Amino acid sequence: MFSEEIKQAAQPILHDIQQHPFVQGIQAGKVPSTALAVYVEQDTCFLNAFAKVFAGALVKSQTTERMRFFSEQIQYSLADESAAHQILCDIAGIELTEHQHAEPRPLTALYTEHLFTAVREGDLLDIAAVVLPCPWTYNEISRAIVENAAPDNPFLSWIEFYQGDEEGTGDDSVTQLFAMLDEAAPKLSAQRKEEITHRFLRSCELEYDFWEQAYSQKDWKYQWK
Repeated sequence: MFSEEIKQAAQPILHDIQQHPFVQGIQAGKVPSTALAVYVEQDTCFLNAFAKVFAGALVKSQTTERMRFFSEQIQYSLADESAAHQILCDIAGIELTEHQHAEPRPLTALYTEHLFTAVREGDLLDIAAVVLPCPWTYNEISRAIVENAAPDNPFLSWIEFYQGDEEGTGDDSVTQLFAMLDEAAPKLSAQRKEEITHRFLRSCELEYDFWEQAYSQKDWKYQWK
């Protein structure tokens, strides 16, 4: 299946994400509070953009079922994931409300523009390809970590938040988005598949960079108001 092909192509990036010091720190139960604060701030910016991308997908949808699906993803991005942010803030000893209004840092701006480009230039397949790496890699990260996390790991609630269903097969949104690609794949040209794969892999790499931005606390070199 096409979805398995692009997952396989992304394995080197997924491996590096799982080995990143931030992700390894989650598994070990210790991440610098400053890195957690930057992550929460930038993920808030990112999820606001994510919701707008799903709104674009809703507009491009041709069936009520898909409109309903993307409407649910908007709600999840804007509201449900704040629970995951609260867990990290509690661990870092910071107030969530003080870290929800930051300006996008360089990588966040680059990543969100990559998403918006797919909405402007593409169709539902392009949008599915660019948004999938975020939930897919988080599902994969959580499954890999939970096997090695100690029972007293303070991140355990955060890890379980992204585990998906009880069978460990990933959350339903990931399943449905990959299914959209597989359903359309038989009718796609080789060039079209290559375009979709490129969007998917670029988002995977940007997921890696997102972890790095938070861990290194990379920001704009020149600040102004």
